Amino acid sequence: MQTILTVRTTNRGTWRETFGGISEFAKTCAWSVQPVDARHGPPDCRQLLGFWNPAGMIVDASGGAANLRGCDFGGIPAVAINPDERIGETIPEIANDPEEIAKLALAELMGLNPATLVFAEWFQRREWMVRRLDAARRIAAMHGMRITVISPGPSGATDAVGAIGRLADALAPLPRPIGVFAAADDIGALVLDAAARLGLRVPEDVAVTAVDDDPEVCENCSPALTSIRPDYSRMGFEAAALLHSLIGGGGAPARSTVPLVGIIRRASTAVLAKSDRKVAEALELIRLHSCDGLTTADVVKAFGTSLHTAEDRFRAATGTTIGQEILSRRLAAACGYLREGRASIAAIAEFCGWNGAAAFRKAFKAKFGVSPAKWTRAEAPKEVRFPPRS
Repeated sequence: MQTILTVRTTNRGTWRETFGGISEFAKTCAWSVQPVDARHGPPDCRQLLGFWNPAGMIVDASGGAANLRGCDFGGIPAVAINPDERIGETIPEIANDPEEIAKLALAELMGLNPATLVFAEWFQRREWMVRRLDAARRIAAMHGMRITVISPGPSGATDAVGAIGRLADALAPLPRPIGVFAAADDIGALVLDAAARLGLRVPEDVAVTAVDDDPEVCENCSPALTSIRPDYSRMGFEAAALLHSLIGGGGAPARSTVPLVGIIRRASTAVLAKSDRKVAEALELIRLHSCDGLTTADVVKAFGTSLHTAEDRFRAATGTTIGQEILSRRLAAACGYLREGRASIAAIAEFCGWNGAAAFRKAFKAKFGVSPAKWTRAEAPKEVRFPPRS
């Protein structure tokens, strides 16, 4: 059995999906997959190679390639996922298509008829950021518009207050409404904070869409952040397939792209907020409190109308009922806990607002067709540490 090292540089929860894709491919060729944590500093590649004698290496560099500088991969076949800079001249890359990202982002923003289109940069200049900006400029030019670039500043990652201030200063004089394409979720969150500092309404005055769809960031913004979602699982699978070819002596393109899942629309661009502010407020109430025992009656009370009127307005704007939206949010939260794999079914049922595990299982199976336990085994592969080979 061959051992494959998978190097992790990101803190994002989406790492599990990438690792799951790698693991799925590993089942097809009896690989032993060993994770290596490089989030806090460069790994000692020489010792790792001596200890594991791996056949190859997959590096998820989406957290930044800085912690990989100086690493010696010993000439073994390797593939990099989403690096922000070249890790090695001979190491092929799996990444997202910047043209596809820009197309989705600008289609979302231009649908709101902005007076100004803005690109909010990453903290430092990165190749992936430049590609997204260049693509956005080309698409905007096709529509007779130009992109205004704003920046949180290079120290923004460690100085959030300063970054928010710089973004607010840049947004303040721009003609409204403003459509902001943020380079990544972390930048989109700062833009929303800057808009709040200026007293601007979202999305009426400032609409924001970002990239990466990290739920821990997007769902904890106020309002929730629209984001473009990569296919993390497929990226892991394709990286493993490419590595398998390299191990077998095959060639590989310097850079390959994987299609996106799509755009996950949330309140930061929700068009319905313009037509019915009460629906937008109801959606935000559901987002924040769906797992806290929130009922349809609670949401109707916030509308200040009859049940019939509130349901008609909500369905017209969203295509679903208030109760269905509450249930959908609770199930989405439950899926998040199931992916983490650290809580029991009974605990998840309690966290997400069900009166017992039996009620949770019934609702889950009605939605997904399988029990929570079966769904977890099929959809949420866990990070496994394999023992050394004897």
